[in-house]
Amino acid sequence: MDFLEVKNEGYVPTYTRTDFTDALHDAFGFRTDYQIVATSIMKKIFKETKK
Repeated sequence: MDFLEVKNEGYVPTYTRTDFTDALHDAFGFRTDYQIVATSIMKKIFKETKK
């Protein structure tokens, strides 16, 4: 999944939403297909998925 970083704001998803990306969201319990994902939320997602 690709994102565009907006300094001091967060991340904007640049990927195309598909059944596969929806399945990933469901499997891992987070959503990234909103207009902008706050930097703090993205850091939390990174931390949780590196376990």
